[in-house]
Amino acid sequence: MANRQLLGKVGSIGQDNLIAKLTPATETFGIVINKLASGDDVVIQRGTILTADENGKYSVFSGEKDTVPSAVLCDDVTVTTAADVTAVAYRSGNFNRKAVITGNDHTLTAADEDALRKYDIILTDMLDA
Repeated sequence: MANRQLLGKVGSIGQDNLIAKLTPATETFGIVINKLASGDDVVIQRGTILTADENGKYSVFSGEKDTVPSAVLCDDVTVTTAADVTAVAYRSGNFNRKAVITGNDHTLTAADEDALRKYDIILTDMLDA
């Protein structure tokens, strides 16, 4: 009977095309994402571009004045009003321009991409798979 569990499907991994190339190498680091001021829980998706505030806590980059994109979220994270959330983000890497996500449907500008390059985050156009 115990052997049946060994033959069952445990999980699966899919291709999301977030990482475009191997150079510059992806490097991860731990971050803290600001809790929500109000409202329902929000799931921030893998590939979302983040910006840090003056306290070093992150939130979704939406192109607001005086914000700088500086990281890419590694995995989906649920953010609530209860407390800040720890997560993992990419501090560098080469990412598919069509796979990254911004807040409020913000379209990344040349200035945004220049700011990301300062953090060794490169956006590359890729063919659809």
